[in-house]
Amino acid sequence: MAEASRLSRLRQDGGAFHLGPRTRVLVTGNDAKRYLSGQLSNDPTKIPPNGSIRALLLTAKGKLCAPVVVMETEGGYLLDADATLHDGLIARVGRYIVADDVAVEDISPDDAGWHVFGAVSREAKGVDVERLGELGRDCLDLPAGVLEATTDEIELLRIERGIPKWGFELDEDTLPHEAGLDRSHVDFHKGCYVGQETVSRVQSVGRTNRILRGFLGAFTPRPGALLDAGGLRLGTITSAARHFELASSAALGYLNTRTTEVRFAVTSPSGESLGECQIHEFPLV
Repeated sequence: MAEASRLSRLRQDGGAFHLGPRTRVLVTGNDAKRYLSGQLSNDPTKIPPNGSIRALLLTAKGKLCAPVVVMETEGGYLLDADATLHDGLIARVGRYIVADDVAVEDISPDDAGWHVFGAVSREAKGVDVERLGELGRDCLDLPAGVLEATTDEIELLRIERGIPKWGFELDEDTLPHEAGLDRSHVDFHKGCYVGQETVSRVQSVGRTNRILRGFLGAFTPRPGALLDAGGLRLGTITSAARHFELASSAALGYLNTRTTEVRFAVTSPSGESLGECQIHEFPLV
């Protein structure tokens, strides 16, 4: 099947991708719900049956420690995150336990199974999770007849849909609003949690210094700088890929919120010209 046809099918019908290793922490105890409510940016009491919520663990200054998927289990809560966050997540989850009846257990699997997304996920047996900009299901096995997406295809769909990724768009210096996580990972009506003061202040101000945007253009798909016509650096490309369907590259990156420019030169960290791009709204295709 041609690459473009596969992408079209993945957008229309959905597909699946291998989750591989993940960081998973089980939080149990009589005080688990109350404790997590004071740590998470989203409300664990609103987890639907057989479902999940997306949330953030933040520093006291409102910067990211970890984006997590939270699922309710019998007797506790399961926090799921990128495998690279293993040590940091475990330390952060338990940091504020004092006299609370809360236990934190590392249950990270070597293989977390599969995520099925799109229309085909309705027939899959698993837990409802949103990982690729639409509701899907985490399953232990790949369901029969479901198209298995390649790593490159999932990366392109992620970029198209503006989904930030840890180590690329997200790190310990990221504020939730910069990456658009305030729209998907934050409940502004829940009780207090670590980092809430900063998140609420940014929400009131209504603007950060930079914002995650999407870009299309004729440039070598590599991370780099975004320059205006006068050579002033206004942003950074964080993820980029050659688009199978378009004669161009697609990218995610951060852009200065004070600029009105829409077209940019792209240069490598060493100053080499990589081409040009322009802002494009999500989804990019």
